[in-house]
Amino acid sequence: MCFGSLAVVAAVSLMTLKEKPVAPRTASAFDLAPESGTPQVEMAEAGEPEPSIQDIASVLPEPPTEPEAPDFGLPYVEAAIQLRKGDTVARVLDRLGISAADGAEIVAALARHVRLDRLPIGQALLLKLQRLEAEEATLLVGLSIRTEPHRAFTLERGEDGDYSVEEEVFAVTPRLQRAAGLVEGSVIGSAEAAGVPHGALAEMLRAFSWDVNFQHDIKAGDRFDVLVERGWTSDGMPADEGRVLWAELTTGGGAERYSIYRFKPLDGEEFFFNSDGESVIKSLLRTPLNMSRISSRFGLRQHPVLGFNRLHAGIDFAAPPGTPILAAGAGHVIEAGVFGGYGKWVKIAHEGGLATGYAHMSRIAAGVKRSARVRQGQVIGYVGSTGLSTGPHLHFELHRGGRPIDPLSMARTEQRTRLSGRELERFKAEMAETDRARDAVSTDREDDGE
Repeated sequence: MCFGSLAVVAAVSLMTLKEKPVAPRTASAFDLAPESGTPQVEMAEAGEPEPSIQDIASVLPEPPTEPEAPDFGLPYVEAAIQLRKGDTVARVLDRLGISAADGAEIVAALARHVRLDRLPIGQALLLKLQRLEAEEATLLVGLSIRTEPHRAFTLERGEDGDYSVEEEVFAVTPRLQRAAGLVEGSVIGSAEAAGVPHGALAEMLRAFSWDVNFQHDIKAGDRFDVLVERGWTSDGMPADEGRVLWAELTTGGGAERYSIYRFKPLDGEEFFFNSDGESVIKSLLRTPLNMSRISSRFGLRQHPVLGFNRLHAGIDFAAPPGTPILAAGAGHVIEAGVFGGYGKWVKIAHEGGLATGYAHMSRIAAGVKRSARVRQGQVIGYVGSTGLSTGPHLHFELHRGGRPIDPLSMARTEQRTRLSGRELERFKAEMAETDRARDAVSTDREDDGE
């Protein structure tokens, strides 16, 4: 059962118990959880109000006439509650009518095992509650909390009134998952609908981003196919966001096909390579903006403000004001500030005698100043219309050896790191193993009728 994806079920459980009191149970509170795989968003969208102390007290079984201590033979109700913004475990206990003394003991017992100050909004608590006195006070006889997919803690009140906490650790086993489909609307929406975990999807999009412009290159009929390795707990809960082992994407209505394989060189970092053993990473991003379109290309043109022909030394990307501008590659800033007709401008020097320039910004990002180091994809400023500009856009230049060149032609010919020798042999062996694993998952899906 999936604890972390628990929807608020207390109201339903309480109504059931009101009609027919249940016998004491020894089963874990986790068995109230819905089936594994329920999206986290359903927790917030369930639409059920969190049960109040009045709701819970109204269905707690009536106690004996003169109870002075909890009777562990009495029925109890189970409530599932999520932490809201500003909540603490102590506040939840107080809202449920737990006495201040008991609440303090419960918090102290839990704090020896759980960082209560780091619990996120939406953290689920499973509680076992019992009525102790006729004046609607309640007693907590059990509480379960799963702080991580593979680790849970259960607090119980003993017959002597003391609270004890036990930890349960769930084994995590990696499983392969394959998802494929047609792009309908967007790659992100289509892949999410096919079941690709968010973390793996972000990894896949980043790997393809050096070759694919997801706003312009994707057409109706394009396909995606991805093999993901993901950890699952022994009780059926996803333990991580998954890691992409292989992925394939077609663009332009099937005109282009890109495949990537995960690989770690002996002297480098793990990332993705194409089937020829070339790294997907280029020294420069294809475009320094997301959600943009090319409004003017490199070459001679009539200047829209000055009115005469001259070299347009870059390309213009039309985009809404305030759109983040990304550093096309890693390097150091050599110019940052107002620069004539360029308005607010940043120029970055890269390896290999390359430099990139970004003009007409509304503002330059904090920390981006002369001599500062920047990483590829870092936000260096925001789209504006400063300088000689007729509207919000980014003017982007690429220089080689101090001379401007067409950024689009450079993007097509930019060299990548290529594996060779024993590293290439090792990559080819791992690629073949990945292919076999991918095909086996596909066969399993076909055998299941999927």
